[in-house]
Amino acid sequence: ASAISQVWLFDAKMGDLNDQLVHIGFTRPELFHVTLNRRTPRLQAAVTSITTDFQHPPLNGSVNPKDGQFYVAGFQINGWGNALNRLEGMSRVRHTGRVVTLPKSVIPTDKGVLIQFDVELDPKAATNPDNYSIATWGYRRTGSYGSPQYKADGAPGIDWHAPSSAYVSEDRRSVFVGVPEMKPVMQLRVGWSLSTSAGQAFEKNAYTTPYELAKFNPEAEGFGRMDVDLSPRALAQRKSGPVTVEEGRKLYGMLGCIACHTINGDDLDKVGPTWMGLFGSTREIVVKKKRSNITADADYIRESILDPAAKIVRGFERGEYQMPSYAGVVSDDQIRALTLFIEAVKDGRQSAGAVPAATGSFE
Repeated sequence: ASAISQVWLFDAKMGDLNDQLVHIGFTRPELFHVTLNRRTPRLQAAVTSITTDFQHPPLNGSVNPKDGQFYVAGFQINGWGNALNRLEGMSRVRHTGRVVTLPKSVIPTDKGVLIQFDVELDPKAATNPDNYSIATWGYRRTGSYGSPQYKADGAPGIDWHAPSSAYVSEDRRSVFVGVPEMKPVMQLRVGWSLSTSAGQAFEKNAYTTPYELAKFNPEAEGFGRMDVDLSPRALAQRKSGPVTVEEGRKLYGMLGCIACHTINGDDLDKVGPTWMGLFGSTREIVVKKKRSNITADADYIRESILDPAAKIVRGFERGEYQMPSYAGVVSDDQIRALTLFIEAVKDGRQSAGAVPAATGSFE
């Protein structure tokens, strides 16, 4: 929210982000990596989050020529609003030296999505289509500020697409996710839950607007000769699986919950209410314009996942965004795992470890 500025990290000492384009978000402070797609006549791009770990409003940034680090400074602007209470500040974003798992490109194609990394991947995880989530939606341009999300048929919500297949390149640094009936769309979100060849697990989402779809050439992209399986496939639903806080944490990132719900208590200018301290709390809700109080127990969380419009927390009933229903997308075990994670989020951290604001490679 409130895109504010972009910076090229030329002459930086930022590891894999050297000479790359980064984008700064203001209202919900966040730093994004912008990866360019030059495979079509029209220049396209995708964004992935680097970090949300800002303690002050960010407005602009610059590379310090003396140390090659990236510095971000900013202050509150009257009338704009920012999720933080601090008036102003300056931060340094640095490369920690740890392995970078950010993608170096995300390319929508006619047969699916190509994702390239600078690190070797675990082939077993990379070739499991259930480790990817694909969602699309559109917006409507109106005189209002912002827009709800709309499916391809015009109904409110998100279209979920089941990947048919997944392949890893010969150098194990790229994956191709086969997706039937790929089409240009206003918004495409690609989520993944993978591991490096050294066993480091990571999850991330990328967002892009594919105006045009490049032709996928397996040999040219390092996959060798192959035919992409585009057989229709049902959305993955685990009938049995881990019902743990850690699994809930993974789903929080992979299903895109992290984009709308914080775990640090910030509600200001958020799309959805924070999950910090949610479980067991008393919530003032709005049902058909009537207010009442309920307890946020497991039944309430389940209903909110499957039927988000049933009970809306007061203050969010007039929001521009509508949470899509996850009915038919998540299994009972996944709902239980998410509930355990929400229950564990009490003070911005939880028993399986804090959800990292970054990849661990930049702070």
